[in-house]
Amino acid sequence: MSLIPSALILAAALQAGGLSDDSEPSAPTPKAESTVPATTVSHDGSALQLDILNPWFAQPALLIDGRLDEAAWAEAPLLHGFTQFEPLEGVPATQRTEVRVLVSDDALYLAVEAWDQEAGGIRATLAKRDSYGRSDDYVRFVLDTFNDQRRAFVFQVNPLGVQGDGLWLEGGRGGGGGGAPVDWNPDFVWESAGQVLPDRYVVELRIPFKSLRFPADPLQDWGFQVVRRIQRNGYEESWAPLTNDQANRLAQSGRLVGLRDLDPGLFLEVNPVVTASRSGALDAEGAGFQPGPIIGDFGLNVTYGLTSNLTLDGTYNPDFSQVEADAGQITVNERFAVFLPEKRPFFLEGTDVFAMPKQLVYTRSIANPVGAAKVSGKVGNLSVAYVGAVDQVGSDGNDPVVNLVRLKQDVGASSTVGLAYTDRTRPGADFNRVVGADGRFVMGGRYTLNLLAAASADGAVDNNTDVGSLLVARFGRSGRSFGFDAGVEDVTSDFRAGSGFIRRVGYTQLDAGAGYTWRGKRGALLESLSPSIGMSGFWDRDAFWAGGGPVESQIDLGAFVSLRGNVGAFLSVARSSFANPAADYEGLFLTDESGTAEAPFAPGSSLFRGLDAVRVRGWVNSWERVRLNGGASWSETPIFDRALGLPADRGQSWSGDLNVAVYPTASLTTEVGLRHVRLVRDRDGSVYSTATLPRLQARYQFSRALFLRAIAEYASQERGPVRDPSSGLSLSFCADGVCSLQDGSSAYDVSVEALLGYEPSPGTVLFAGYSRQMRDSLGFRFRDLATQADGLFVKVSYRLRM
Repeated sequence: MSLIPSALILAAALQAGGLSDDSEPSAPTPKAESTVPATTVSHDGSALQLDILNPWFAQPALLIDGRLDEAAWAEAPLLHGFTQFEPLEGVPATQRTEVRVLVSDDALYLAVEAWDQEAGGIRATLAKRDSYGRSDDYVRFVLDTFNDQRRAFVFQVNPLGVQGDGLWLEGGRGGGGGGAPVDWNPDFVWESAGQVLPDRYVVELRIPFKSLRFPADPLQDWGFQVVRRIQRNGYEESWAPLTNDQANRLAQSGRLVGLRDLDPGLFLEVNPVVTASRSGALDAEGAGFQPGPIIGDFGLNVTYGLTSNLTLDGTYNPDFSQVEADAGQITVNERFAVFLPEKRPFFLEGTDVFAMPKQLVYTRSIANPVGAAKVSGKVGNLSVAYVGAVDQVGSDGNDPVVNLVRLKQDVGASSTVGLAYTDRTRPGADFNRVVGADGRFVMGGRYTLNLLAAASADGAVDNNTDVGSLLVARFGRSGRSFGFDAGVEDVTSDFRAGSGFIRRVGYTQLDAGAGYTWRGKRGALLESLSPSIGMSGFWDRDAFWAGGGPVESQIDLGAFVSLRGNVGAFLSVARSSFANPAADYEGLFLTDESGTAEAPFAPGSSLFRGLDAVRVRGWVNSWERVRLNGGASWSETPIFDRALGLPADRGQSWSGDLNVAVYPTASLTTEVGLRHVRLVRDRDGSVYSTATLPRLQARYQFSRALFLRAIAEYASQERGPVRDPSSGLSLSFCADGVCSLQDGSSAYDVSVEALLGYEPSPGTVLFAGYSRQMRDSLGFRFRDLATQADGLFVKVSYRLRM
């Protein structure tokens, strides 16, 4: 099936089917300026003066330089009267903030003056884009361009004008500073500048309409919110007052009212990418390390705005090199696959609509696409997304064809219902297809109900097809003081999501949690205290519906403490139990020293009951030049069999991690991180596994666009054999008459990388980098480092916008 034609057909069907807002264009309406003199128009957020009437200005002629010396700014509507929402709600802001707004024919202009009464209190660095949410002061603008209270654009600047941007996904998980539900992966093209003065900082923004998606209506309103964070004390203040007594924060925004005849014009982006690389690796025939040839490659990305609210993307031979490698993962006692976030630009933009209660779409399952196409946007109240790709993952030439389709319809003020379909097919060989329906319903402002039902079909040509199902339901309450959440999940053992990420199948889960928050007075040492309780249970699905007991259960008590000066800590204690039936261990055998399987393995019924755990985390973000966070834990834990992922032995785990970020200057950032885990067997105190991962990173910003970064990481991981807790014999897994001993392993891997980058705007880059993977003979010996692989690359990309 051809992918790009499929995307065009889908887009054409949406337009021809009457779903487009602009099927019958109206005659242009002249832009109207307010009859009230602009210099007298002010909007006090604390007095709920939240409607900004069409702040249009012809030919503003503004230079984005962080200086508000143009006449247009003096005439722009003024937003003030901010109120605090963290850690206290509804009290006046501690610092004065003023915002000005202008709209021209092709862009939205924003300006901020943020005063600070404390000398030297402003935190500002030339940080990496999107990275400063927990280190710098910032101002965040939230633009709900469809005014649907479900999804919004986020544009954020620190005092030096460093950009952060993403998509606000109401009902999603928090990320970045403040725990807001923002996906920071998309990057948009816009301008910003800032300067720090003795008593305040000033920032300017210009956001082209080409970088936004909005309805095609001749007259429209946008949701509009401004948030300021003061990093030294963790205070957050907003123009439109915010409260946790409502589940939907976008519903608490102000509005840009009466925007007329917004037109992005022709929207076409062409982004050619040229790369050259040379890789070396160990020779398979034992001839040692061999450098490879220099390889050049060319790719092309094209984005076309079908309308102001619907976009078509296509890519040929895309460059999906990850400029920053995934951080090392500790895997010495893992039961399930490790999740790695998506970092590839083509998949990041416009696919937020695929978000669901369970990850039926995981784009990293498309490992090596030859080409791909995408349609995304919103038509009326219907959000749409389509992704298609040919994934070159094998050597037989029978590459899977992937098609992902998502529709999501707005219902009422804040609710949505949706459909999803995924298809991963190797023509003539095998296939995996999933169809799902979901809904998010907001009731009474503070109650939410999330539902998901999905079915999968997985099979091969001329063979049986396995059919499975997945059901999810969650109900929660938001509140300034009290909140709770409860859910149920039910997944059959035959459910397969070939284009998704589902950690386990064949289970039923029940869980519930509740928390309460006490808040102190402003300036008190104890700003807030939030105790919580959580309970969960996992059942074998067949046993659950037959009335059996859980195979896993846990109860935990926790408390979050926020102290004056942006200092916090979290403490939890937990008790868990595992009770897998003996039948689950079929195939595991006790094995003597000669490797002979002697008897089936059957752990005691009470061995994994009453496992206690204590965990603590803390952080300090108030210091001017240092940010500190870390944690430690002790737990009684199962040692999991590596073949079946079941509890096989019992041990005690000690772990800790520490991350220190130091900012010697506004241009230099250094980070030192260390993680360590040690797991010992209960039976005799012998060590089952240890893992130690130090990571060093330094980044120097010559300017906002030009930087040099170096990373070094050492991953020392040792694991012994899984043993029977009674006899101490090793375990082996036998299937089809073949037994494999679950012996120990060790790895001492060292990686270093350096990157010189110039990135004046997203998509326009010049990168030159080098990386080397080495292996140590023993942990932290450093005398016998042997190179395993290396790579040198240059990447040039230019984003041409028309």
